[in-house]
Amino acid sequence: MTSEERTLTPEQRGAIEAAGESRNALVEAQEHLIKALGRPQPGRERRWAVKVADELRAARDALGRYRAEVESDEGLYGELQRDAPWLQARLHQFRNQLSRVDQEAAHLAQEVDRVTGGDTEALPAIRNDAEHMLVVLRDLFAREADLIWEQFNEPAALD
Repeated sequence: MTSEERTLTPEQRGAIEAAGESRNALVEAQEHLIKALGRPQPGRERRWAVKVADELRAARDALGRYRAEVESDEGLYGELQRDAPWLQARLHQFRNQLSRVDQEAAHLAQEVDRVTGGDTEALPAIRNDAEHMLVVLRDLFAREADLIWEQFNEPAALD
């Protein structure tokens, strides 16, 4: 049987569908960051920072929902943890990278708070940090796809 012919079990389908909701949260986080970066700032830095703070708060909420799914013992990631021992190291790296993104978002929120408080020295860091977060989120998408594909289609040889 080739990987194309392999069918998913009802549990696998359910886990993938449930992960789709949390993945939507990751997409939502990206969209909020993009929306924050797209706002003009010259001459209205504090108002810009307030809007960025709102978008960043929404992005962090979405990341939190996604992270809850990834760290859960249930759903797709719980299944990966139980049923794909060959993916454990990569799953651990994935969770660590997600944790770092969460920490970066917290640091970014502090920089935004500085600007809303009147300290415009943090302005360049806000855009740079948010753009870096977008790059990391894109990488997380790719890593997630690899994990799912490998578990359901092409598990590593266990010799």
